[in-house]
Formats: sequence, C-alpha cells, structure tokens
Amino acid sequence: MKGKEMVEVTTRNLIDEAKAKLVVKAKASKSSTKQVEALDPVLMNELLAKRSELYDAVKALKAEQDAIDAIIKDAIGSADELTVNGGKVASIARWRETSLVTDKVKELFPITECPEIYKATAKSRLTVH
Repeated sequence: MKGKEMVEVTTRNLIDEAKAKLVVKAKASKSSTKQVEALDPVLMNELLAKRSELYDAVKALKAEQDAIDAIIKDAIGSADELTVNGGKVASIARWRETSLVTDKVKELFPITECPEIYKATAKSRLTVH
C-alpha cells in the first residue's frame, strides 16, 4: 500500500500548491467572445494547475524518450536490429516518403478559382491562459 499512499500524498500536495496559486483576479478578455463562468472556481483552478504540471511532465518525458531513441538508433547504426543476449530488443525501419507541397498547390489552384478541391473542416483547440 506504500505506492498508493505516496500517490495520494503527492496528489494532495499538488492540490495544496494549486490552491496557493488560485486565480483571484480575472484577466481582461474580448467582450465579443462567448464566456461561461466556472461553477466551482477552486476545482477549476486545481484542474488547471494539475494540467499545467502534467503538460510539463509529458514534455520532459518526451524529450528524455527522444534522447534515448537517438542513442538506440546510433547503437543500431546501419543494421536493422539490436539484440541483447541474443534476443531482439529493437529494430529500425527506414523508408522514403513523397509529400505534397501545399503552398505550391494553393498558389497554382487558388480557392477562389478551384473551390471544389478544398474541404472545410470544423476543429477546436483548448488554449489555457
């Protein structure tokens, strides 16, 4: 049960730190946007603080993973597989791709002249300020 208790203590510490950083004064925003007020500001601040920490942790872990991958790729070199004690532990795939230069397509076929080759899609992105 040590692991579970440690997670609970760590989570509680994160929540306590988040409470210490609560947003108490709203930032100025555009009046033309649709807005909704958080029903539970304390909870929302805790979630935003936790999200920020997770974002930083994922970013750091990704950088570490990329560094490890580079070392493994260097170890493989021009071979196809890496073995440890005779067992395959990693392999590398190499290929070439052809991609489309969309800026050139947009230049040669502007949307005003060729709307049938363009597709509109609805997307969303969360921005935390």
